[in-house]
Amino acid sequence: MLPRMQRYLAALACVLVGLGASCGRPEPPRIVVWIEVDTLRADSLGCYGNRGTGVGGIEPSPAIDALARDSVRFEQAYSAAPWTIPSLVTQLSGEWPWEHGVQQLMELAPAEKLPLIPAVRDAGWRTAGVMTNFVVPGRLGFARGFERWDESLATGHEGKSALQAVDRLLASADELSKEPGEGLFLFGWLFDPHYRYEEHAEYPFQQGYAGPLSGNEELNDLLARRESLTPEDARFLRARYQGEVRYTDAAIERLIAGLRERGWYDRATIVFVADHGEEILDRGWIGHSVHLHEELVRVPLLVKLPEGERAGAQVREPVSLVDLPATVWDLMGQDAQRRFGHSRSLVPSLRQGTRPERRWIYLHTQFTPIQASALSDAKRGHQWGVIDAETRRKWIVDHKATPPAGQCFDLGKDPGERFNLFLAGPGLEAGMRRLRALVPQPLGTDLPAPQALLPEEPWIAPLPDRSGLGPAFEETR
Repeated sequence: MLPRMQRYLAALACVLVGLGASCGRPEPPRIVVWIEVDTLRADSLGCYGNRGTGVGGIEPSPAIDALARDSVRFEQAYSAAPWTIPSLVTQLSGEWPWEHGVQQLMELAPAEKLPLIPAVRDAGWRTAGVMTNFVVPGRLGFARGFERWDESLATGHEGKSALQAVDRLLASADELSKEPGEGLFLFGWLFDPHYRYEEHAEYPFQQGYAGPLSGNEELNDLLARRESLTPEDARFLRARYQGEVRYTDAAIERLIAGLRERGWYDRATIVFVADHGEEILDRGWIGHSVHLHEELVRVPLLVKLPEGERAGAQVREPVSLVDLPATVWDLMGQDAQRRFGHSRSLVPSLRQGTRPERRWIYLHTQFTPIQASALSDAKRGHQWGVIDAETRRKWIVDHKATPPAGQCFDLGKDPGERFNLFLAGPGLEAGMRRLRALVPQPLGTDLPAPQALLPEEPWIAPLPDRSGLGPAFEETR
C-alpha cells in the first residue's frame, strides 16, 4: 500500500510543480526568434499575394505562408532605407537613417547606434546570432550584445547558406538553453535572395528560356547591359530570384520544424522581416539602394505571438520598421520606459488590433559605391521620401537631379506607382506643398513655394523631448 501511495504522491507533485509540464523535464524557455531575410520583396510571397507557381506547381513560399497563418501579418510594412546597413541600424536603434548616420559600406557602427541587443543581454536573456551577409560583420560592431555570433557563412554573393544558417542558430539555441536565464533571443540573417540569383534545380520557376543570360553574370556587367534586356530576360531573372526565395522558404520550414521538435514553437515569439526589397527590371534597374519605390521599401513583416494569439490577423495600415526595437522590447515584457530613438511599440496593434499611431513614415537613401566604376554615378542614390499613413499618399524627392525632382503617388489607387501625380498640375496643390517641403528649394513648378518648412520634415531639428513622439508626430493643419 505504501509504495503505491508514494508513487501517487510523486506523480501529483510532478504535476503541481511542473504546472502541467512533463515530470523531470524543465519548463521550456521564453524564446524570441528574429529572422531577417536579405533582399526579400513582399510580393514574392504567397501570403502577400503571389499566386504564381513554378514548374510542376511549386508554390512560391509554403512554409512562410504557414507561418503567416500563425502570425499577425502587416500588409504595408516599410523599411526606412532600400539597402542593408541603414535599414538594419534603424531596426536596432529606432532612429531614422539620416539621424544614426550609418550609411556607408564597411563603416563602423558606433555602440550607441546599436542599443537593442546589448539591452536584451543586460535584461538577462541569452543571445545568439547567425549572420550570412558579409557587409554586416562583427568587427564593424554588429556582434555587440550577442554571446554567440557566427558569421562563418558570410562569404560573399555566391553560395547557398540559409539551411546551414538555421542549423547553426538552432545549435546555439540548444547550447544556451541549458541555462536560459530570462529567455533565449535568437537572431538569424538569411542572405540567399540577394544577387547573384543562384539556380536551385529542385525549385525551377521557368522552363524554356533561350535568351542571352546564363544567370552567372556579374551584377555590374548585367547593369551595363540593362537597356538591351528584354521582358523575357526579366522573366528569367525573376524566376531565378523566386527560386532563391523558395530555397529560403525551405530554411524557414526547417527552423519551424526544429522549434517544434524542441517543444518551443507554440511558446515562441517569432519576428519575420526583410531589410529591403529588390528591383528586377521593374523600372529598368537591377538591385537596390538607389530608389525608394515599393518593390524596394515595402517588405514582409510577420509577428507570431505565443500560443496562437491573434493568429491570422492583419494590420492593414502602413507601419515602419523604425518601430521594431520598441515592439520587440515590449513583446519581451521589458520596461516600457526604455526608449529606442523614435521607436513606438506596435504591440497594441498586434494584440488589440488598434490602429498604429505613426502617421508619417519616412524613407531615405544616401548610397555611394565604395569601388569606382563606369556605373558609379548610376549606382549612387540620394532620395528622401515620406508616406502619409492616413491618405496613403507617398512623396519622393530625388536629389541626384538638378534641381531635385519630385514624385507623388496615391498608393491606395496606384500601388505599382505608375502615375506620378506631381505631373498632374495645380489640382494637387496641397500635396505638392508637402512634397516640396522635402527639399529646401523649389522643384521648378509654377506652384508657390511653401511659406515655411513643415514641422514633420526630416531636416527640422528633433525636439529635445525623447519621448518617442518627436517631430514626426506633429500635426500640420
